Amino acid sequence: MKRLVFVVALLIATTGCAPTFNYANLDSLLRAGDCIGSKEMIKARQADYGSHAQLLYHLDNAMIHYQCGDLPTTAAEFSEADEMAQLLWTKSLSAGAASFLVNDLIIDYPGEDFERALINLFSAFTYIRQNEFDSALVECRKLNTLLTEYNDQYESKNVYKEDALGRYISGILSEMDGEYSEAYIYYYEALRAYRDYNAAYGTPTPASLYADLLRVAGPADRRSEAKRLTKGYNGSVLPHREARRKGRIVYVHLNGKAPMKVEDKITHIGPTGPISIAFPRYVTFPVACSESSLILTDESGLTTTAQAVLAEDITRIAVKNLDDRKARIWAKTIARAVAKQVAVHAAAKEIEKEQGELAGMFAQLAGQVAASATEKADTRCWRTLPGEIYLASRFVEPGEYKASASSCNGLDTYLETVSVKAGQTVFVFNNTMY
Repeated sequence: MKRLVFVVALLIATTGCAPTFNYANLDSLLRAGDCIGSKEMIKARQADYGSHAQLLYHLDNAMIHYQCGDLPTTAAEFSEADEMAQLLWTKSLSAGAASFLVNDLIIDYPGEDFERALINLFSAFTYIRQNEFDSALVECRKLNTLLTEYNDQYESKNVYKEDALGRYISGILSEMDGEYSEAYIYYYEALRAYRDYNAAYGTPTPASLYADLLRVAGPADRRSEAKRLTKGYNGSVLPHREARRKGRIVYVHLNGKAPMKVEDKITHIGPTGPISIAFPRYVTFPVACSESSLILTDESGLTTTAQAVLAEDITRIAVKNLDDRKARIWAKTIARAVAKQVAVHAAAKEIEKEQGELAGMFAQLAGQVAASATEKADTRCWRTLPGEIYLASRFVEPGEYKASASSCNGLDTYLETVSVKAGQTVFVFNNTMY
């Protein structure tokens, strides 16, 4: 019976395979602006993700449609991914035993904590682009509670326990609704989160956030507290009443590529055969241009420039998030290697009793080779994310503006023409991921 269980276990082990989706081809299509080809490719190659990584299919499909401007499909795909991620995360809390004797690739990929949170952030961006601001705020609120729920499950807490940009966007959306007390709370929480960002990722607090907090402190009746929280900030602050007479343009720039996971594997040749442990690490991609500015040209030809700042360093968040749970990964990997060896030894002893010492030695060696071969790191990740997000905010006189983005080569790229009214906030998006 033990021998039969051993053979079946090895057969099951061979099913733990990483997705085979060809991201190089997808990147080429997106870099060329071939939206039709990109959509057709991912639809035709859904099976390449494998049955245990369908969450990544929906995330990649959502991002392809996001970049191609098909926003209703984007929203639907993100909604599907959000529901799937929540279900898979709940299941993953009790599914560890399923991968204990094989590898993590035989269980459904639930996404990293930051990946699941970014589903809500990009859903919010999608709704903003469709002028569905109430729905965008709902997504931000979901994000704001998500990470607390996740971190409550860990004995060792992750640094990424709040999303600073998500908090900031929540504040902007609440201020647009005239909910100044709520906006103040979100700006305050964003300020607190950015201080953690600065310590963990080197991402400083955007100066505009200080100004926003101080501006809404008046109608929120929190002036004294706001002054204490922003002590040391010497920038200008547009008074609330004057701000209501102007329009506001918020610039969101997606830049570069998110990192990808690869496998590191250590194999030790013991007296009875190889013993392996495998674990993931991120490989990062250099960013071609790390500067971003929004250029606004009014109807008279007068230009105004708003320097964007790094508001979300997804690359550093990803690397740090994986590093934070390295101890948990190592503990599970080592325990799994030990468990495999115990199973192999027990099965080999059973065969030795039935067929002799030579057969037992052969079974021991074959079992350890199989155990080593089936030890694989979980390198699944959301590959179509940007590496970083920049943000700028500028109050302007009501009117029509041509919005362009500056680049490192000195050339300006036209984005769109926007019309902004007094008391209105308009978002402008830019994408230089490819």
